[in-house]
Amino acid sequence: MTGISRRGFVLGTSAAVFAAASATPATARTRALVPAGGAHFGAYAYEGSSIGVSQPEALESKIGHRLGINHCFQPVDVALPAARIEKDVADGRIPMLSWAAGPEARLGEIVAGTHDGWIDTQARGLAAIGAPVLLRLTWEFDLRYVDTDLFVRMWRHVHGRFAQLAPQVAFVWCPTWRAYRETDKAEPFYPGDAYVDWVGADGYARPKPDQPEYNYRAFDLMFDAAHAFAAARGKPFIVGETGVHRAATDPVQAAWLGETREVIKASYPSLKALVYFHRDGPNEDDDWRVTVPDGGAAQQAFAGIATDPYFNP
Repeated sequence: MTGISRRGFVLGTSAAVFAAASATPATARTRALVPAGGAHFGAYAYEGSSIGVSQPEALESKIGHRLGINHCFQPVDVALPAARIEKDVADGRIPMLSWAAGPEARLGEIVAGTHDGWIDTQARGLAAIGAPVLLRLTWEFDLRYVDTDLFVRMWRHVHGRFAQLAPQVAFVWCPTWRAYRETDKAEPFYPGDAYVDWVGADGYARPKPDQPEYNYRAFDLMFDAAHAFAAARGKPFIVGETGVHRAATDPVQAAWLGETREVIKASYPSLKALVYFHRDGPNEDDDWRVTVPDGGAAQQAFAGIATDPYFNP
């Protein structure tokens, strides 16, 4: 399998009615995605798609359980994976779509209305699904963009058009964990409570032997501040992407997954969704798949989360 960067999927005039709709509160159908207790568990599961379409069936077969969320990536100017989304809905999974906006220059074009036709086509396509969908708009933006004001205007513009055409789409605002804990970028990028349905964060546990504080960093040391940010705003919290590197001779992957499972249940009441990135990357520190070896300790730990009643609300 040829590796690909997780961010490789990314690069790729408003009417008054849309401006007015941009602050529309979450509909009952998007609120229905938020469990009263526990949290949904899902994954992006790579099985050969070069455009980010997740195929979870093989992973589900190995763990003996259906996942609650199937996470697909939506590159710029690529048609919606409608058949995949429809299958997920039919099979009882919540679809999550990480929807790329492109480089910063394109954000200005979006604000100017240049891409309204494309946005509206995507919105109508999701509306036709007839079920709630999580839309993670231009994720990890704190690593990609500089102009926070432009980002906020872009977000509100896209949100406004979707609010009119596809009100069942829930908007997921998702920087990296460092935006909350280290760089203080979260607040400047936040578009406002009326434009966000879920607050999220991404974070990965990598081997960093020369930096002990980051070496296989614990879940709590990545996501505590992000969870607090969401809770303070009355928003459900989602870990949009996470993974733990698979070491050839160290069972750290299984241990990290097991500890994460218990920490979430004990200390993260606002966490309502956890999504794993089940794909190996091109670098030596991003082997995230839990099914190597098949039936091994990491796969069993992953299955433990998937079958836990807490993660099946």
